[in-house]
Amino acid sequence: MMLNDGTIYGLENVEKRKEKYSIVGHDIVVDADVCIIGSGAAGAILGEKLANGGSDGSDNSRSVAILEKGGYYDAEDMNQREVDMVPLLWKNGGANFTDNLRMVIAQGQCLGGSTVINDAVCFKTPQIVREEWRKMGVDISDEQWNKSLDEVWSKIHASRVKEEDLNQNNLMLKKACAIKHYKSSENDRNCKDCMKCGFCHLGCHYETKQDMLVTYIHDMLNKPGSKAKIFCNCASEKVTYSNGIVDGVEGSFIDSTGAKKYNIRVNAKVVIISAGAIASSQLLLKNRIAEGKTGKGLSLHPAPFLLGRFKDKINAYDGIPMAYTCHEFGVTNGISDGGFLIESIFLPIFQFSMGLPTFLEYHQKFMEDFTHYTMAGVMIRDESNGTISLTENGNPRVHYVLSQKDIKNISNGLKTLAEMWFDVGAEQVISGHRDVTLLNRKEDIQTLVQAVETNPDALQVASAHPQGGNRMGEDVENCVVDSKCKVHGFKNLYICDASVFPTSLGVNPQVTVMAIAAMTADNINKIWDEQYAEIS
Repeated sequence: MMLNDGTIYGLENVEKRKEKYSIVGHDIVVDADVCIIGSGAAGAILGEKLANGGSDGSDNSRSVAILEKGGYYDAEDMNQREVDMVPLLWKNGGANFTDNLRMVIAQGQCLGGSTVINDAVCFKTPQIVREEWRKMGVDISDEQWNKSLDEVWSKIHASRVKEEDLNQNNLMLKKACAIKHYKSSENDRNCKDCMKCGFCHLGCHYETKQDMLVTYIHDMLNKPGSKAKIFCNCASEKVTYSNGIVDGVEGSFIDSTGAKKYNIRVNAKVVIISAGAIASSQLLLKNRIAEGKTGKGLSLHPAPFLLGRFKDKINAYDGIPMAYTCHEFGVTNGISDGGFLIESIFLPIFQFSMGLPTFLEYHQKFMEDFTHYTMAGVMIRDESNGTISLTENGNPRVHYVLSQKDIKNISNGLKTLAEMWFDVGAEQVISGHRDVTLLNRKEDIQTLVQAVETNPDALQVASAHPQGGNRMGEDVENCVVDSKCKVHGFKNLYICDASVFPTSLGVNPQVTVMAIAAMTADNINKIWDEQYAEIS
């Protein structure tokens, strides 16, 4: 088959596609200036800015090949049915856990990555975090941060949710914050004309969420003269290199049963690994790159939930799931040492039912009250004490244990949120701790606090923001990449995604990942002629 630019290639035989699409039927060898592994918040931006000449309008485009392990799905495919969409869009079909099975880690695995399944919440990189990272050796000025943040903010159409667009679940959190005089606000989201259907986790059927698929990827493929190709259903396995110079990537096309169908080899002058905090570390470990440093310093933004059950119907599933945040105790309110955000959230009914900590008749009773619940999560800014290693068969093993400081943050957050739900009239508060599930009055809150602090393993905690593992900084001994995301000891290998974060961010990370990708692409474009043009 002839490989055409501006085209997506994959194994799935689906007739109707928005972008140009071709089915792979044999082994592939392709030459490209740049090979990017991953198509999410970082990979898509890197691809668009390198393939289409960057942001300065100059004609310095590169040939780009993007390798994406997941499939290509359009808005028409996103049918708002959990049983269909979670297996298609979520990594491991949503069954993605730490090694002790205590924490589920939500990640996207599809073209566009986690930007397709997230709740579109946008935070710019907090000033406190920027300064903290600079003290740890990250050489990025505020001018660089602001330029890149503003660039991606505009591109993804991030804007503040209007008060009239808050559903009852978000309004209850807002009311609770007002009673306590806590700093809080509507969220910024990357949406245009949101339909408020409540199914953000299942992809956006209406294409109002401005994820990578409908912004950077679409623009990359459709600009006249595009030199981009995207290969979906494609698992990257080997980065080939010698004496600090990479020359390409090898992988396999894998079908829906997990069977390898065809091989792919990309010969490239520059390779950028943007597969996410866990998968990027996995690939580095498999290829013995940055040995002794890779996979260390993982953080997860662990987030337990609390439900408030009210006499009147809340119908929290109806509307924007995450539109309001309490900032009082977090980095967005100047808290530099840990802290937490309280974020409104609600889940489609199947995911909601899976999160309840009860069984049999109690579970049935809780589900009968589905329309009467408020829900919010306590997202802590955790310490970076997790690690990623390899199992015997090469899969990633995520080891993560909450520190005592993290446990205290969680108990403080749950205590605060429980009080808030009772303040606004909850008849009961329901926790995810198996020892203390029901709170009937404020006096019961201390029992939950004690249970969390004495038996934290019994608390249901989820993560949607794995970060770290391949620390950024100028310290060659302890950092995997420098401040421009180039791997120490390599001329033309980059890692650019949330894995380079030196610490936990403390806010939803997608915009920070995007900004770092924009900076990295601009730098590669700037030094291309001098550093990479002559690599054969």
